[in-house]
Amino acid sequence: MELPQDFTQEVQQVWQRFLQRTEPLRPDLHRYCRALTGSVWDAEDLVQDTLLRAFAKLGDISLRIDDPKAYLFRIASNLWVDHFRRTEEVTPEDRSMTSNPEQSMEIRDAAKQLLRRLSPQERAAVVLKDVFDFRLEEIATILQTTVGAIKAALHGGREKLAAPSGPRAVAPVSEALLDQFVAAFNARDLERVTVLLRADVIGESISMGVWYGRSTVRDTVLYYNLFLQQGEPRAERRTFRGEPIVVIWYVLDDLKAPVVRNVLRFEELEGQLARLRSFVLCPETLTEIVGTLGLPVQTNGYGVWAPEFLAMQKQAEFAAPFLAYMYVAWA
Repeated sequence: MELPQDFTQEVQQVWQRFLQRTEPLRPDLHRYCRALTGSVWDAEDLVQDTLLRAFAKLGDISLRIDDPKAYLFRIASNLWVDHFRRTEEVTPEDRSMTSNPEQSMEIRDAAKQLLRRLSPQERAAVVLKDVFDFRLEEIATILQTTVGAIKAALHGGREKLAAPSGPRAVAPVSEALLDQFVAAFNARDLERVTVLLRADVIGESISMGVWYGRSTVRDTVLYYNLFLQQGEPRAERRTFRGEPIVVIWYVLDDLKAPVVRNVLRFEELEGQLARLRSFVLCPETLTEIVGTLGLPVQTNGYGVWAPEFLAMQKQAEFAAPFLAYMYVAWA
């Protein structure tokens, strides 16, 4: 069965309204997910999963949302706990054998780190109390447990947090491959960029869409970054916490100096790019990464409706229908 185009567009419009309504809660939601996961990358994944789950649950006729912030925090908590339990059920040998590109190595490393320290409920309880100052009763509601269990989780979690954590392992993409990407990008050579991609590559613009396959990624993510943005975007390879990434610089008319407005992260398989992710619409993640690198940053809002994002489009009369096409491709 195929979904009619008008139905798809209706859902997209409602999804965008949902994202706009929840924008004021996004900074705190990101802080919470950042504290839970211990990783800026994993935090953004958890934020996006939380928003998707929260949106889907709105169709539940028994659902009543009196406190939207607690609603989002509860979903984020449940997703994190569920992920952690699934990770515990899989042996290290099983994890090393997986070929699913959606299961990134950094997620598994973060889970193994937490196995040595806090349980998921302990971590959530400590963050909700010590960072966001929720009352014990509110925390018990969010984590769907008792006040007594929360007190125990706080006591145990705080004791474990007193012990220092070890360094976190990463599996970076090769610098040589990224240098080829940067050179082709800055030459505006779409074909040179494309040949660096695997045939089954995954391209993702966080909160905008996911696309599969070399030709689709070329015609959406790559074309957009190369030709539809103001400010003569220029790529540069940098290293963030031991991992090579690419930052995208822009020079806009209203700015006196270049700024970074996007970060690209990559996964490599057999000498080609297996996945690329754009964080252009992730203000908290973009600010932390670029700030850690000591570079000037300008964020772009949370969605294609944001004035900051719209200002980046080189050909406004063409960009709007093109972005609409990207949404259709995602659906």
